[in-house]
Amino acid sequence: MHKPPNFNRRRLLTRMAATAGLASMAGIAWAQNTRGSGAEAAGATNSLVFGMVPYLPVQQLVRLYEPIVGLFEKSLGKACRLGSSTDFPQFIDRARAGEFDLIGASPHVARILQREEGFLPLVRATAPLEPVYIVPQSSPAKTLKDLGQQTLLVADPFAVHVLIALRHLRDQGLVPGRDIKLLIAGTQRNGVQRMLKGDAPAAVGSASTLALLPPDLSSRFRVLAAAPKGLTPMAYLAHPRLGKQVAQIRKNLLDFPRSSEGQAMFKETQHEGFSPLTAQELASVDPLVVEYYNQRAAN
Repeated sequence: MHKPPNFNRRRLLTRMAATAGLASMAGIAWAQNTRGSGAEAAGATNSLVFGMVPYLPVQQLVRLYEPIVGLFEKSLGKACRLGSSTDFPQFIDRARAGEFDLIGASPHVARILQREEGFLPLVRATAPLEPVYIVPQSSPAKTLKDLGQQTLLVADPFAVHVLIALRHLRDQGLVPGRDIKLLIAGTQRNGVQRMLKGDAPAAVGSASTLALLPPDLSSRFRVLAAAPKGLTPMAYLAHPRLGKQVAQIRKNLLDFPRSSEGQAMFKETQHEGFSPLTAQELASVDPLVVEYYNQRAAN
């Protein structure tokens, strides 16, 4: 597949506020965008940047993935900071520019960067990705057909659980943009809250992320239907410049679930553990890469 045409890159990334709580997280800072290339930035700071796709608010990403940042520091003997972006397209742009040494990404983003930029597969979360359609407890909807000619809240049209759901809707005869209008919520939590306020009759979420919601929200909606499961909610890759260290990084990641820190992290993320990530597995998500570029063209 050819690379898509260049899109205007939004170069603004909010720097993380220096609160006492965040400052206490050793080795973690919100990566600020730089005007130079990723290689120049890495050379100037002599530190690593772990790029994480923006599937959750900043504070949650920092808290959840602090142990992984620490693992990378120990594996490579360098300080590491967590960076992200304002959206999925910008994340891909930043990775292409070499601004991330390591990434945690949705499988379609991982496949794009592996195939087009040579990023090296490390591991993936063992748990499958489970996209679901949710409605308020009081909703009269019984099947997906009941959502025809209505609005569906989604966190981000480029998120992998949304892409899977959109392909599934087409298979059910409901074409997004024609039979179902999409309303962008920004995050899954915002989508749930807006749905419960009546902004739309249904929303799309992933089972693992919805499980992180507090009971005052999760008790007020139900699953209407499930979309096909995906390969994984999270894949980890390394920039080609770390090629000589990939084997050691992968080993340390595969050992991580046996540690107390790893067990605590996987309990929170609902990702179960780590499994080796192969190029063949990444190739299996090519249909979602096509869907991603379809959504880029439509948005």
